[in-house]
Amino acid sequence: MSLSVFRIFLLFGLIVISSCSKDRGVIETQLVVTKYDKKIPTDFDIIDFDTYSENHIFAVGHDGYLSVKLFLSANGGTTWDDITAPFDLLGWNGGFDLDKVQDVVYMDENNLALVTGNKLFRSYDGGQSWTIMSDGIQMLRVFFADKSEDGNLLFIEDFNSSWAMNKIDKSAYDSQVFSTIGTMPPAIGKYDAARLYGNYIMLLDYTNDYYYSATHGYNLTTGQYESLAFSGTSYDYPVDAMKVGERIFLIRKDGKLNFMSPTGAFVDYSFYNFHNQDYYSGEFMGDYYIAVGDRTISTNISGKWEEAINPDITGQQEVFRKVKKIDSDHFYVSGNSGLFFKGTFK
Repeated sequence: MSLSVFRIFLLFGLIVISSCSKDRGVIETQLVVTKYDKKIPTDFDIIDFDTYSENHIFAVGHDGYLSVKLFLSANGGTTWDDITAPFDLLGWNGGFDLDKVQDVVYMDENNLALVTGNKLFRSYDGGQSWTIMSDGIQMLRVFFADKSEDGNLLFIEDFNSSWAMNKIDKSAYDSQVFSTIGTMPPAIGKYDAARLYGNYIMLLDYTNDYYYSATHGYNLTTGQYESLAFSGTSYDYPVDAMKVGERIFLIRKDGKLNFMSPTGAFVDYSFYNFHNQDYYSGEFMGDYYIAVGDRTISTNISGKWEEAINPDITGQQEVFRKVKKIDSDHFYVSGNSGLFFKGTFK
């Protein structure tokens, strides 16, 4: 039997959620999540977003089928503007696989990038017009893009082949010109997602051999490609991962969070699995971590993993899709049905 206390009260226009619980091994705690509501006026799910400052946010909404909407805010989410999606300019979605939005990148007020359907779209005028990246002959097949540490656009060409080496490319933030800075072997299955943190790219293969998943890494400093000794299954594979120092943080489906060394050895003291709700995204806040997912926000801000929001504890029904650090105390979270807020535990 669990003991839990849940309170919601209004404080100066802010939603404050407080919980205290002894549920399935969760150590009794008092976590307060203060949510500054920045909701986007749409019923689309805000599945991804990027920022280049606290005020400037580029978000993508998806209806779960074939429709995508893009939104920009220049005031930290107080107001949002719709911008033209690149495929709208091409007619009938341009024939692209829009149920697969892979990355959004906000370089500055003028320069945006969007990866969807394995195509890289770029805008140099704040989303008024869009260009598909190509090599001059054909469109590039891309599954990942992000800002590099030197402020340029980094992206990976996936040739969807069992023998062709994939290319890691770099382009100036405001240019169509690009160059290849590295190569890496193809995945046994395919690369489904990637995450750049610092100078290290985590590569995720959800269905490496139709049942087990696989994790890989690429060190941009050394040019070294690593196959990491971790395999999830088709129901608990990592959906997000990041290498921080000498530890890799794995955010997995089925309510699992892990730390592992780059060699693949698990660090037992950080394993966490107190529920089976899927996680979707994680973030490092400087001295603690956050993971968000299906009606759940978890953190180790106190030194041990705890549930800040969970339906079993708080009755929460919101689905959280992405978390991104603003500063050491604050973060943005997006979710279903236009959900977007600025949060803090402090």
